[in-house]
Amino acid sequence: MKAVESAQQFRWLMILRVVTITTLLICAFGIELVLRPDQTVRPLFFLAAGAYGLVLLYAVAYRWFSGTRTLVYGQLLGDSIVVTAFVWITGGVESPMSFLYLLPILVAPLLIYRHGTLVIATACWTMYASLAIFGYGWLPSVGMIADVSEPEPVRIGYYLAVHLVGFLAVALLGSNLSDRLRATGHELAEHSATAERLQALNENIIESINSGLITTDALGRINFMNRGGAEITRVSQEEAKGCHVEEFFGLEPGLFDKLRERLEVRPRFRFERDLVTWEERRIYLGIAASNLYDRAGNPLGYIFIFQDLTEIQALEQELRLNERMAAMGKMAAGMAHELRNPLAAISGSVQYLKGHLKPDGEVLDLMDIILRESERLDQTIRDFLIFARPGPFDPERADIVELLEESLRLLRKSRQFGGKHEVIARPAASRIWCDIDTNRTKQIFWNLATNALKAMPDGGKLQIEIGLRNRDREVEVCFADEGRGMSPAEIDSYFHPFKSAFSEGTGLGAAIVYRLVAEHGGRIDIESTPGRGTRVRVTIPTRNSRVAAVQSTDAEPEAEVLSEAIR
Repeated sequence: MKAVESAQQFRWLMILRVVTITTLLICAFGIELVLRPDQTVRPLFFLAAGAYGLVLLYAVAYRWFSGTRTLVYGQLLGDSIVVTAFVWITGGVESPMSFLYLLPILVAPLLIYRHGTLVIATACWTMYASLAIFGYGWLPSVGMIADVSEPEPVRIGYYLAVHLVGFLAVALLGSNLSDRLRATGHELAEHSATAERLQALNENIIESINSGLITTDALGRINFMNRGGAEITRVSQEEAKGCHVEEFFGLEPGLFDKLRERLEVRPRFRFERDLVTWEERRIYLGIAASNLYDRAGNPLGYIFIFQDLTEIQALEQELRLNERMAAMGKMAAGMAHELRNPLAAISGSVQYLKGHLKPDGEVLDLMDIILRESERLDQTIRDFLIFARPGPFDPERADIVELLEESLRLLRKSRQFGGKHEVIARPAASRIWCDIDTNRTKQIFWNLATNALKAMPDGGKLQIEIGLRNRDREVEVCFADEGRGMSPAEIDSYFHPFKSAFSEGTGLGAAIVYRLVAEHGGRIDIESTPGRGTRVRVTIPTRNSRVAAVQSTDAEPEAEVLSEAIR
């Protein structure tokens, strides 16, 4: 059968029955003590006990017949019988309590709709009519109606007609009101569900966008931040609430007041700022500010939409650097040939004169200066040639851990390595295979390691970590020193040619590293703080299409070797 009564409705009906029966008991007890002490109301006490028994019976039956029409009809008919008994005790058809029949008739539309309501109304009238027909002479008399005489037939007919019309009218009116209430409830539920879906959709849209979104009050205090803003700034949504927007974005004091003045003239204002997160990570934000209004157009505060432009800024700097390097490479290719031959002649001539003339004193010092500076200039030209024309890129399958160890063995025997220097390599695995140009990779390791040692003239520790990242698609090599560090301006110009921070450097080592990493399809990032050292991170793909094509032709099982090495 179709469920027609919920657990909440059943609970409220049970409470209503208990309250009604208890109220009648209290009234009966008061009548017996105060108003009619000479007449017993014991039948009412018996009726109340029977009604309590029916309540318990309903509760037990609910366990087996919950939500069925059988249980609902049983309850309503049981209530009608209790009302009939109460009417019989209080005067039969002339009882003033016959209006209590309206209670089950009014409850019926809420549970079993119009047809069931008419059935209950008819049942109530039938019970009332039974009292009129059989209540005098047929039914045993009780104490409260023993002295009541039988009404005239005309009067009984009048009572029956009036109650029939009243019961049916209340049943129809209650059914109509119940139908309207039910329809209104369905419409309200649909509108509520639609509103909840729209609200959830709006919340999902706001929470799903990658850009950060912040709303503030008129004073600039943050009252909302979406999930994207929390991911960008590494600040939780709860921590951001109540924080002033100047403090949150690290703006200059008074900038919010200037921003409000701008927004009074222009509907939107955009600016960019560096932000140091609470994790001491520097990011570059693009921020757009606008006014926040309600539907009536009243100002509520301000909206700040921001994006992390750190990668875009890095790409722009990389593009500018590539343009400079391309121009420098063209110039270097032509200039190297023009300088190297005369330089070799000068150096050779000085060495010849030094060997045959055997000078001393100031002349010998001048010749040593010429030879030393010639050697330095020759080194610069060699770097030029590597930078301008590094030769063909020839990747092969190689163990990058072994290449690093070879480079470090040479580094420890070089003149840059001092007694107070310490170099520690920390590979994540004993063997890590990837597609690289071994000569170029050794050049990358050498240049970055020697630069790190030069940054620690008084000694220090150089830690080199190497491991796989991004589901083994990339290999990352990190050089971390304890040197003097770099300022943001020095970081920006670190890869620019002829921008060496060391007196004996040519300023091309870092530029060469940048170019060699780019040839591998990788990237290089720098994190540095003045006085706290520098961390250079080189990331290179583990697979190269050219090597993969050669492997597929030769049918060499390099993939198995790689997985074996990683394990």
